[in-house]
Amino acid sequence: MREGLSEHGGGVAEAVRRVWIDERQRSLPRRPWRKVHLDFQLDELSQGVGADFDADAFAATLLGANVDAIVVFAKNTCGWCFYPSEIGPVHPHLVEPDLLGKQVAACRAAGIKVQAYYSYAWDEQLAERHPEWLVWKRDRTTYLPALDAERFWTPLCISHPGLLELALAHTSEVLERYPVDGVWYDMVFPVGAECYCPRCVSQLREAGEDPLDREAQRRHKDELHTELLRRIAEHVRGIRPECEVEHNAQACLGLADRVALLDNVDIEALPTGGWGYGYFPLHARYARTHGRSVYGMSGKFARSWGDYGGLKHPTQLRTELAGIVAQGLRCDIGDQPLPGCRLDAATYHTIGAAYGEIARLEPWLEGAVPATEAAILVDGPRLARLASLGPEYDERIPSVHAPAVGGLATLLSECQVQFDVVDSDAELERYALIALPDSLDVGAELAQRLNAHLAGGGALIGSHAALRSPDGDGLWPVAFDGVTVAASPFVPAFMRLEGELFADLPQYADHEFALYGSADRWDAGAAQGVELLGRLGEPAFQRFQDGWQSAPPAVQTQYASALLADGVAGFSFALASAYFEHGYWFYRELFERTLARLLPRPLVRTSAPASAEVTLTQQRAEDAHGERWIVHVVNYSPLRRAQGRMEYLEDPIPLCDVEITLDRDVPIGRVYEVRSGSELAFQETEAGWRTTVPRVPVAATVVYEARGA
Repeated sequence: MREGLSEHGGGVAEAVRRVWIDERQRSLPRRPWRKVHLDFQLDELSQGVGADFDADAFAATLLGANVDAIVVFAKNTCGWCFYPSEIGPVHPHLVEPDLLGKQVAACRAAGIKVQAYYSYAWDEQLAERHPEWLVWKRDRTTYLPALDAERFWTPLCISHPGLLELALAHTSEVLERYPVDGVWYDMVFPVGAECYCPRCVSQLREAGEDPLDREAQRRHKDELHTELLRRIAEHVRGIRPECEVEHNAQACLGLADRVALLDNVDIEALPTGGWGYGYFPLHARYARTHGRSVYGMSGKFARSWGDYGGLKHPTQLRTELAGIVAQGLRCDIGDQPLPGCRLDAATYHTIGAAYGEIARLEPWLEGAVPATEAAILVDGPRLARLASLGPEYDERIPSVHAPAVGGLATLLSECQVQFDVVDSDAELERYALIALPDSLDVGAELAQRLNAHLAGGGALIGSHAALRSPDGDGLWPVAFDGVTVAASPFVPAFMRLEGELFADLPQYADHEFALYGSADRWDAGAAQGVELLGRLGEPAFQRFQDGWQSAPPAVQTQYASALLADGVAGFSFALASAYFEHGYWFYRELFERTLARLLPRPLVRTSAPASAEVTLTQQRAEDAHGERWIVHVVNYSPLRRAQGRMEYLEDPIPLCDVEITLDRDVPIGRVYEVRSGSELAFQETEAGWRTTVPRVPVAATVVYEARGA
């Protein structure tokens, strides 16, 4: 783990050493690494649309900015087309009558891959013309704004065949006229995963389902959604088999059943546009396990889409792209030109510098596959995201597990563990360590599989509700047999450290650490072979004063708050959710020390701080029979801003003399850092292959090259 933290051994069987590398990713078709998403969400108030477009200047600007692929607009969310559509409607102020055609031709001539954007279920023109297609909420209202309000995201219900017929006709028109490399569909997913329009209600009742049952609603929308993707994929491939089909926002639960209908998975996640810096890596680690190339989309904007004049600092964009490729994903940068459609010189200077860096890295990115040792298990309602975009979006973009999965991912990342996020039916034997978010509902079948994972030498770490037996009276891990469970009525409860794990922290021996959030009372008196890591403390009374002051600890109970046994660690409180909500350093310290007992030989150790993201990929060298192990270090170093505001990565504090140890039993013949071109001295130690990177300003890409590679 990080420098300065003790490692503890003994008392718990070491997990078997397993490294998972998804070989499917090596055989994927080659895709561009440096895409631009040229957003063009212009309503009828925009004048002179396409008036400044110059095909030669357009292509030259993209090439000068190291762009190798682009998405241009056929039809936007306002419902306007940017080509002479016979289906329409065409934007009323389109000066260049075939803007789409001119853009496609310019890109094809320059050797730039080009895709056509099409907005499916968000179309403000159709919302006005076809009110019978609108999504209905449970109270029978729609998302249509008041007459004197601005239009924004008026979703249409995907159950209506007329909507699909129109989209397929538009798709045919575009594919038959223009040699695009793909169609990029937006807003295909069912908003809110619910709709109470007459058509949906009727279909559910005909199927014998209760339309007011939210689970039935979600199943219905999931079936509609999957069938819609199938119809679109068949239609596109029937016209042009080589044409790529992409749908935005597919990195949500149930992806495994839809992924065959996609050529790439796209993750829209503009960190400064409301998504934050936790959304992308979480969904990236999930999406990349499904056997498709994946794009991570950031933006050039200082804020979000349509932020004219808001240009991101070059260092911030470089940091974001470094984080995308470190996860094994390809890059996509959102831009939105002025209505005249002349590309902004400052914007493409910024993009060009960032994409120039990615271009130099590509020989070490192509065919490089994430190497992981652990996995977070997720389950829940299909079509749900793993993180929330905030209260204003929760109704339209539902999420589950947000605090629990987000907190667990943050803990594993800060501990520099190499991990995936996988569905609960994944092959557990791929991983040395399985981590369970405290919101996961572990039924009897999954509990049996997890116990088999433990019996096979694997390790497990989990907390709170995820470890409760289905009957609720005890804990399901076999190693915790005999532990009984009851809920503590106090929030917060407290924890006092116990045992050898904290022997080097005598200053905290009598401190009662707050357990923010829910906690259980674990009675381990009848259990055998368990090690007590902490004891539960409780106040004498419960106090509620707007949550700002808790009742003081008064009672030291006999209950356990954390236990360690053969290959498994458990916490009686919602550790992951509490860390996500509060970031209390004690939770990370507790988690990290426990983790060191379960995973004493992690793939990578560095002296980089917890704020740095450290990931590992493996590449088969094309010019030899060897291999490369590539350690990515991304220096997330935000500036302080006003409370509650977004992070700005504009002036990072360089990391100096970062020690990196790769624990792989391979004959390393050379170590170097790609971005600086520096050769690095290295040595083999008992812990693995060790090197030191003198300086990491924004990011480092450290290559351990096997002898002969």
